[in-house]
Amino acid sequence: MAGCRTGLIILSLACSLGIWAQESPRIALVLSGGGARGSAHIGVLKALEEMRIPVHMVTGTSMGAIVGAAYATGLSPQEIEQALAQTDWRDIFDDRPPRKDLAYRRKVDDQTYLTRFELGFNHGKFQSPSGLVQGQKLSFVLQSLLIRAVGTEDFHQLAIPFCAVATDIERGEKVVLDHGDLARAVRASMSIPGVFAPIQINGFLLVDGGLVENLPVQEALDMGADIVIAVDVGEPLFEQNQLNSISRITNQMIGMQIRTNVQKSLSMANVIIRPELQGFGSSEFERGPEMVPLGIEAALKMRADLSRLSVPAGEYQAHLEKIRRPHPQLNTFRSVQIVQSAEDQADHLFQHVNIRPGDAFDLERIRTNLQHLYELGDYQRVDFSLNREGDDCDLLLEAQEKDWGPNYLRFGTNLFADFAGDSSFDFLASYNMTQLNRLRAELKLTAQLGESPSLQAEFYQPLSRAETWFAAVSVLSQTADGYFEQSAGLFAPYRIDTGSAVLSLGYQFDRFGAIRIGPAFTRSTLEPQTGPNQGESFDVDVAGLSAVLVWDQFDNMNFPRHGSFVALNYFDANEAWGSESEYKRLVGFLGLATTHGRHTLLSLSNYFSALDTEGPEAQNLGGLFRLSGYQRDSINGRYGASSAVVYLYRIAQLPTAFGDGIYVGGSLEAGNLWSNSQVADWGDLKTSLSLVIGIDTVMGPVYFATGFSEEYDNEVYLYVGRTF
Repeated sequence: MAGCRTGLIILSLACSLGIWAQESPRIALVLSGGGARGSAHIGVLKALEEMRIPVHMVTGTSMGAIVGAAYATGLSPQEIEQALAQTDWRDIFDDRPPRKDLAYRRKVDDQTYLTRFELGFNHGKFQSPSGLVQGQKLSFVLQSLLIRAVGTEDFHQLAIPFCAVATDIERGEKVVLDHGDLARAVRASMSIPGVFAPIQINGFLLVDGGLVENLPVQEALDMGADIVIAVDVGEPLFEQNQLNSISRITNQMIGMQIRTNVQKSLSMANVIIRPELQGFGSSEFERGPEMVPLGIEAALKMRADLSRLSVPAGEYQAHLEKIRRPHPQLNTFRSVQIVQSAEDQADHLFQHVNIRPGDAFDLERIRTNLQHLYELGDYQRVDFSLNREGDDCDLLLEAQEKDWGPNYLRFGTNLFADFAGDSSFDFLASYNMTQLNRLRAELKLTAQLGESPSLQAEFYQPLSRAETWFAAVSVLSQTADGYFEQSAGLFAPYRIDTGSAVLSLGYQFDRFGAIRIGPAFTRSTLEPQTGPNQGESFDVDVAGLSAVLVWDQFDNMNFPRHGSFVALNYFDANEAWGSESEYKRLVGFLGLATTHGRHTLLSLSNYFSALDTEGPEAQNLGGLFRLSGYQRDSINGRYGASSAVVYLYRIAQLPTAFGDGIYVGGSLEAGNLWSNSQVADWGDLKTSLSLVIGIDTVMGPVYFATGFSEEYDNEVYLYVGRTF
């Protein structure tokens, strides 16, 4: 077969002698899709340049489109290799912006135990995102990589003529992308269905081109190629003994379809290069640098055939000088525009953009502004494009609202169990209706089923477009266990049915936090769980002033690695407002996190005070990181504090689609609670320690832990949900 292939190549080249007699043959490089395996394309480019083989046109699909487009804009193989090696691919496949930079209103969503997964519920129908990844970060990476194409609408006018192939997901047909926005075209060509959201171009909804033509040889011939060098980096089909899961069966079906169209394309190629990529998966982008040498090796193995296409050193140097275009020198932004479906929303977005006409061109400033808009949480993607006018450019920012918005459902679970027989389970559902008026009011409805059932509704109204001042009204109905004073200094467990309403005026500190203050009214029905009055319920009315301050700069609420979190909750019950008793309450929490490499150190502190009053309700300690060696909520009182120093070591990383880190570690803890300030004695602190295995999953944090104390046998816990 090798001899036959060589013969065909020689015959093909011989047929081109007539062309050679007049001018050099037009050589096309065709790069296949293959995910991360496409890194080998860079090695092929290096080898072709080493052999002085000029490339007159490039076509590509998926990852082949990325490498091919970069080469077509004038980047050298070394520059492409460096750019892809510096790309944090794990981060690219996670659209979430850094949590500390989110709009504070969106941070509030995950201060409970809601999962990050979001469904739309609009007009009576459930809606889901069109891909696991919307491509926010990927789009900017592509725009930056292909910045040399600014001002070039016709891809045939690039340093090297280029086209990419995508699939029209509506009709199942091939779409050739040879004009328009180059980065957007490449993004469409690599939109793996179900992984990346489709891209709309010229009325077509486009996904990965590999479904219809993973190796676009025909497009190279249509562009006028005389000789086609095809590079195939596609994954081989699974063998029978490997087809042992639903995902592999599904992938095999897709792979068979791709392999069929690749075989057809290979039959039209003159030289075929197949890097030996056994052991490399299409998703192993972090191993990309290892595949580059394999591309070089595969191309050099074809030296005997490729050498016939080599040109003299002087001629090749002239070719390189022609295609190596310098980075465009853009001086200023001539104009800045925002494209959004609603004009008043575009005005709102412009307040979050700090680039103005006349400002110096700065790609990093564009990235920062895109991120700021995306962090608002209302958009599935915020893209940019540049229209070059001489040495200046027009900046166009396009904010695409979520297809599944503006009303969203999120769910969560909270599970606790210990070996002492204590357990609880709660299921939480939240429905958030956003953009209810021009000032972007929200109505959030939350329901919880399980050990502590509740219903809550909050209407949140910004008072200006700046969204700093706001008003809110919240109502809550809840049933939960708690501790109230049964006799002087003694607290007993009660089952408590609570109805409450809170009116608030608040101020939001940009992305950092918020303060809110206002009247709060509560009626509770208490039923003792122990003692002579067990089963006899009574009502308690409480009214007063509530003030809450939150500063939230944790990078991750499940397993913080960096940042700080402060919460202060003050309440002043007043008989003049209708309260049955007068008392005060101050509850505080301080969390600090720092990480070096795989090592994370957390400080978690709680503070409780009745401010020299004697309110009826108790605060609680006991449970993981709140004196782990004691049963959950087994320590009660009005005054006290606790502090835990937690060390976590990340032993592994989950795939982005399933979560984040897996940790082992432990904690040292101290604290106590007292019934009043007179008996509080800081020398009477209880101490505890714990050993922990933690997993940061998309469903929330999971902890397996055991706690130790001097007073009790060790406590063994299972937690699913947040513990602080």
